[in-house]
Amino acid sequence: MGTIGLMDGVHDMGGMHGFGAVVTDDGADTHHDAWEVRAQVITLLAGRSMRDSIERLDPATYLASSYYERWLRAGEVKFVEQGSITPDDLTRWRDLFEHDTRARPPVTSNPELVALIGAMKPAHFEPAPDAEFAVGDLVTVRRMRPTAHHRCPRYVRGATGAIERVLGADVVPGAPSGERSVEPVYTVEFDSVDLFGNREASGVDRSHTILIDLVERYIEPAR
Repeated sequence: MGTIGLMDGVHDMGGMHGFGAVVTDDGADTHHDAWEVRAQVITLLAGRSMRDSIERLDPATYLASSYYERWLRAGEVKFVEQGSITPDDLTRWRDLFEHDTRARPPVTSNPELVALIGAMKPAHFEPAPDAEFAVGDLVTVRRMRPTAHHRCPRYVRGATGAIERVLGADVVPGAPSGERSVEPVYTVEFDSVDLFGNREASGVDRSHTILIDLVERYIEPAR
């Protein structure tokens, strides 16, 4: 994927102030409307790695879009880049749906893609016999500012935590196109006070545990 979307942008919102608390009664629901499932499947057909396309969305567009709207916009980006559709197609369809509430989305059939969807299985981690760290080891997240897609939230960089679990080996997020770089992945346990400070005195919250999955290259032995 090379140097593409910057995760050090509006997409990496964890720990940021100003967005309010996340309060929802339907947190167990993965989807709320049928179109969300359709949007997710369409985007997966454009390529299973879609986060780089989401990260390239304009910040204003990103913040104004719901979760699955971001998926759909990412799918549009990927299909245009692949040449499956054109920007003119998108403009024409949006204009059609805006002015005709009975309009139906374009339909196509591809037996190979149908078979591919039917053969999809849940992702899983491969064994990691050469893992550098073990459960209980104290590690510190490296200070870094990656320019390619990655999975290391800003708010944990420089913080120290303990290995809670060795998940196995997986492809490193943001590895250059054509390079299958595989490394151990760990679940690292942090104390919220170490990440965000102690706010118990104000009665706002209490210390709690935060679990973050991190690739081996993101961490080093605690000193």
